[in-house]
Amino acid sequence: MFKKIKWMVTISIFLIISTIFLFSQLALAKGKWQVGPHYGSWSLSPVESMIENYLGDMLDNELAELAGPGGDYSQSIDLSSRGTNLGLEVRFYPAGEDGSFSIGLAVEKSELRLNLDTLIWYKLADDSYLDASVNAALLLKPTSYLLSLRWDIKASSRLHPYIGFGAGIGTLNGLLSYEGTIEVYDAPTDTTIVGTYTEPGLDIADLLEAAGYQTIPLPILQLNLGLSYKITNNIYLLLDAGIWDGFLVRGGVCLRV
Repeated sequence: MFKKIKWMVTISIFLIISTIFLFSQLALAKGKWQVGPHYGSWSLSPVESMIENYLGDMLDNELAELAGPGGDYSQSIDLSSRGTNLGLEVRFYPAGEDGSFSIGLAVEKSELRLNLDTLIWYKLADDSYLDASVNAALLLKPTSYLLSLRWDIKASSRLHPYIGFGAGIGTLNGLLSYEGTIEVYDAPTDTTIVGTYTEPGLDIADLLEAAGYQTIPLPILQLNLGLSYKITNNIYLLLDAGIWDGFLVRGGVCLRV
């Protein structure tokens, strides 16, 4: 309960500071507000092979030690990722209609899924072996609060690019599930044992607490490049891509007043 209260206090302080900073810009008479929803697709695709290679190297070291002299081993790792991001953002342009700089505050709900399929096999010198297959899935559903800065390039043009970066925090809500099969053969006794293991869902926060780690907010980092298209004097279409604790492509429609 105490940790949940700390969570609420942390998020409240972040929102209060962000809101004060945002609303302080109202003193500028030419300022314009922009509000709108956005939706996007998330993944780790550009770096999945790097992660697979890193995990594979770690497994190779462990399996080589387990197999020992005269033994053999093999392993296979397949990582996949996908997710969605839905948010509502309020943005303020201090310099008005054609201003390039803006500051925004967004509330977002994301669903991020990682799947890891692993095959492991090793054999000892006496022909005893272990053959295992495991599928693990991590599902994160953070609600995040993001403060961002953006610069529109040639903001007076109907179609123009922009660059932005931001940071924020999210709730660490998620589940870890897995299922696997292990076959073990003991050559001296000519005995084979097969086991199946299934876990439908373990709460991430509970796992961290059980392991002795303090549950902390999920840090969010954003860096994106995009295009803004003025449909009418007050309605804009946005499309951007970049980094959002992974890689995110999204689009949105906003109203400027």
